[in-house]
Amino acid sequence: MATDPVDDINVGLQELAELEAQYTIFVGSSPEDVSYATTFWNSLALQPPIESRLVSADIGQRLKVAKDPSIKTAPRPSAPQNDAIFSEQRAEEDRQKYKDMAKRRDQIMVLLKKQREERVKREMISRPFKPKQCHQSNRHGPDVSPQELDEDIQHVRSLQ
Repeated sequence: MATDPVDDINVGLQELAELEAQYTIFVGSSPEDVSYATTFWNSLALQPPIESRLVSADIGQRLKVAKDPSIKTAPRPSAPQNDAIFSEQRAEEDRQKYKDMAKRRDQIMVLLKKQREERVKREMISRPFKPKQCHQSNRHGPDVSPQELDEDIQHVRSLQ
């Protein structure tokens, strides 16, 4: 069977078109650019997800070593005993916490009392040197009767 050369060319062109569809061809680029681009595209190859890998660094792959059956461990106390012990410990911790809080409060109260006494002492020392306060009536000037005040208001309105 003789093959037609035109058919061979068509088959070759189809294979070339399929090849070009699968690969990127850098026509007219320098070899350095081609190597950079190839390195870039090769670095973008996606890695399979961790779940699909057979061995993971995160997961311990080996089973734990079995314990010697001849060694017996002490029996654990029953749950009600544990609860009672834990509640007693918790109550004792709470009592201690409240005692500490009361002690701290007492220390603060002593400090505040001491500061107040010092403040009063300083006030007593500085009292003779403070200026005397004026009475309220002297601060506002002479008393004016309401009738005189109304006359003054009328006079000001007439000036406007």
